Amino acid sequence: MSAFDSTVKIASNNLNDKEYLSKVINDYVKESSGGGAALRSSASGKNFFNREDVLKALTNIQLTYKTKYISGQQVNINTEKFKTSLLNSMAKMNNVSIPKSMNQIDGRTIDFVEMIFGAFLRDANISDAIKGLLLRLQIPVIKTSLIDHNFFYDNKHPARNLLDTVAQLGIGIEEENNTVYQTINLILDQLLRSFDKNTVSFRTALTSLQRLKTIETKKLKQNEDVTRVQIVKEHARQLVLSELQYHTMNIKLAKPIQPVLLNNWSTYMFSCYLKFGKSSYEWQESIDILKIITKSLTPVKNRNEWVALKNNYEEIITTITTKLATTKQNKEKSFMATANLKRHYERTINSSEFFEEKALVQAEEISLKDSIYADKSKDKPSPIEVKAKTSEEIIAELPVFVKPDVWFKIYTGDDTPPRRLKLSLITPENARLVFVDRKGTMVIEKDALKFTNELLNNKSQLLEDHSVFDHALSQVISSISKNAT
Repeated sequence: MSAFDSTVKIASNNLNDKEYLSKVINDYVKESSGGGAALRSSASGKNFFNREDVLKALTNIQLTYKTKYISGQQVNINTEKFKTSLLNSMAKMNNVSIPKSMNQIDGRTIDFVEMIFGAFLRDANISDAIKGLLLRLQIPVIKTSLIDHNFFYDNKHPARNLLDTVAQLGIGIEEENNTVYQTINLILDQLLRSFDKNTVSFRTALTSLQRLKTIETKKLKQNEDVTRVQIVKEHARQLVLSELQYHTMNIKLAKPIQPVLLNNWSTYMFSCYLKFGKSSYEWQESIDILKIITKSLTPVKNRNEWVALKNNYEEIITTITTKLATTKQNKEKSFMATANLKRHYERTINSSEFFEEKALVQAEEISLKDSIYADKSKDKPSPIEVKAKTSEEIIAELPVFVKPDVWFKIYTGDDTPPRRLKLSLITPENARLVFVDRKGTMVIEKDALKFTNELLNNKSQLLEDHSVFDHALSQVISSISKNAT
């Protein structure tokens, strides 16, 4: 950790220490190259505009002075240009021909606030579009800092909460033609038109933004829930299809018995996955029963296999019938499918070369759970099971902050700009990460291993869920502390 990073960490840890913040800020505000003489001149007021003049001038330019954020801008705001505009406004307002300036405390307070806004511009967590909106709040925040001495120390101050809420609402907004962006802009317009010297305008704007945030959060959740269901359903279909293909690839299914597996049982497996999930007993049981069915459909090669089929086929039919009854399938078609399977078993038993030994069967009855069909000792894991085990290991290696509902700046290719997206879903069987936009629509799907490498190479980045004001304040405090040593 660099010396500056250490200073930032110390500053961040001390944001709730009013005494510490007060000392750092007061030392900065009262510091002057002219020493005590400058402070005495400030106090005299002969060559300086007073606080009331500064506030009036700020109100005068509140709607007209605009700073546009330029993409990629990484420097502090042009404070001197802003101060010149402010001084010109005060001179015109007071009809002063003799040059005057602001007193040191007001000037340095403005410098301090502008440093905070400069830190906003360097915060990678804030999109360019939202940085432009935050810049609109410069003058109201400067006025607040001059009027309310608790502004820098009160983390519940409505002006600070307003800045944080704008950033939180805009976490996935990248374009100015976005409806939410335009709504925020209108709310800030109203604030700029109404704000004078109290916090009522901030509270009113904050209430409007919080209402908008509630509406947008609800819409995002509803749309994302639909997206997740669609993704999970498609994933379940592919999973069921893969299991069926693997377990039936060496079996020639007679046409009459195809529906019971390819339609009815696949539907049952699909419902098990959706209702109970991949780690559930029900899902694993559906695969185990699939294995039993497919094993029972292989050609009978010896007497033991014939005995097992003769003893267990009715229990297999009963098991299938019972399970299918729990799903919303066409009862007539389910009945026909299981009836066809039963007839297939009976034809196999009766036409087998081992049929003449039927008399010996009764003494050798074995339950289905103890039969050769339920024996897993010779089973090889399916490709899906092998991949799932590997996927679990890959997912376990993901950084701890990679989890659903976290926002990231996502790499989309060398020739395309990154996107601000939310991780919605991690599929355990294939270690895929699904990302959605702020509307809850799926935008991109990434392999977990590749995404980890993108994070390590800084191609994709975490968007930290923090107070943008606290983050900016800690940056400024650490910078001041570093320069003071």
